[in-house]
Amino acid sequence: MSYVNWRRLLVVTAVVLQLLLLFSSGANGNPAAALSGSTERFGLRLATSLGLAQPHSNVAVSPLLLQTALTLLYAGVTPSSAPTAQQLRVALELQYLGTPEQSVQQFRQLLADLKQEVAIGCQLRLLSELYTQQRYTFSFRDEFEARAGALGIGVHRLDFDSWASTAQQINYDFLRRSNYSVGELVSSHLLESTSGSDTPFLHVSALTFRAPWAQAFDAQQTQRINFFTEGSRNSKLVDAMFMQHRLRYAELPSLDACAVELPYATAGLSLLIIYPNQPLGLAQLERQLQRIDLHQLRRMLSERKIALTLPKFSLLAHTELRRVLEQLGLSKLFTPEAQLHNVFSSILSSSAPHLTAVPHTVLLELNEAGGEAEQTFVAAFTDLFRSTLSLVINHPFFYAVGNEKTLLLAGHVVDI
Repeated sequence: MSYVNWRRLLVVTAVVLQLLLLFSSGANGNPAAALSGSTERFGLRLATSLGLAQPHSNVAVSPLLLQTALTLLYAGVTPSSAPTAQQLRVALELQYLGTPEQSVQQFRQLLADLKQEVAIGCQLRLLSELYTQQRYTFSFRDEFEARAGALGIGVHRLDFDSWASTAQQINYDFLRRSNYSVGELVSSHLLESTSGSDTPFLHVSALTFRAPWAQAFDAQQTQRINFFTEGSRNSKLVDAMFMQHRLRYAELPSLDACAVELPYATAGLSLLIIYPNQPLGLAQLERQLQRIDLHQLRRMLSERKIALTLPKFSLLAHTELRRVLEQLGLSKLFTPEAQLHNVFSSILSSSAPHLTAVPHTVLLELNEAGGEAEQTFVAAFTDLFRSTLSLVINHPFFYAVGNEKTLLLAGHVVDI
C-alpha cells in the first residue's frame, strides 16, 4: 500500500474513533452529565408539548417523576420485545444511560441525592404509585417490587369492581401523604373511560413544591399589578412581588424572549423564567424551545442588576398525560405490545396488563420567603457602566425548576 493510501486510512480511522468516542461519551465519559441531559431533553419536550396542547390553561409537570417511573417500566419490558424497548429508550432519552438496569440505578441515585440535599423549610413531596387490578392470573414480580421500592414508587393491586370506591381509595392516599394539598387526582370517570376492555394499570403521581429563595423578596413592596392573560385584551389584578438584586439574565433575540434565573436556598435549585417579549408570544416560544438545549441557554445567562416584579401565586395543575406521552413516542407502552413480562408474573402470557392511564398533579407555590431581603445590593465594577434593568412579568411565560442534575418541574403560566 502506498504512503498516500496509508495516510488516508489513518485519517479515516482517526475520524471514526473520534465519532465513537463522541457517541460513547454520554454513557461512559460523564454519567452525571448524560443523566442531566437526558432529564432536560425529555422534560423540555414533555412540558412544551403539554403547553402547546393546553394553551389556555396553566401547565405544571414533573419530568423527573414521569421519566423515573417510565424508565422503571422500560426495564420491565421482556427482552423478546426489542421494538418496544427501542421505542421507550429513544422517547425517554435514555440512549446514553447504558442498560435498562443501569438507567434505573442512575435515577435511583439522583432521587437519593435530591432528597438528601433538600434543606429544612423546603416543601418538596415526590409521590409516585402504580396501581392495577387484583386478579389471580398475574401479580407483580418480587424483584420488580424491590426495584420500584428503591425508587420510592409503590405498587398496588386493587379491586376495581367499584370505580368510585377505587378512586376514593387512591385519592385519599395521595391527600394524606401530601398534607391534604393536592386535591382529587383520579375520578371514577377516568378509571372507567381509560380501562375499557383492558385490565387497568395506572401510574399516578404528584409533586408539591415550595422553597425559600436564596434572596427573599421584600414583602412590604408586594403590590397589585395587571396580568394580561390574552395580549392586551384581558387583564386581572394580581399580587406581585418585588426584588432588586443581581440575578442571572440574558436577552434571547432568536427566541424573541428574555430569561432570568432566581436561585432557591436549597439543593442548588433555581427557577428559570423564559419570558416572551410579545404578550401573545408563548405558543411560538414553546415551539422553539422544543429544539433548544437548556444547558446551552443557561450558559448565556450573566449577572446584572435587575429590578424584578414577579406574580405571587399558588398553581395546582391536574393532567392526564397519556395522550401527550403517546405523541412523544411512547405509544407502544399503552398497547399489548408493551410486553411488561418482567413487571408481572403471569399464569397466562396474554394476561399481563399494559399502561392505561397516567394522571399527574403538581402544586407549585411562589411567595416572598427566603434569605434576608436586602434594600440595596453591592455594586460590581461593571455595574458602574450599566443601569438597573426593570423586568415586569405581566403576561404568560414558560418556567423550569431544576438544578445542574435534573429538571424537577416545568410548564407555563397563562392565568393567575
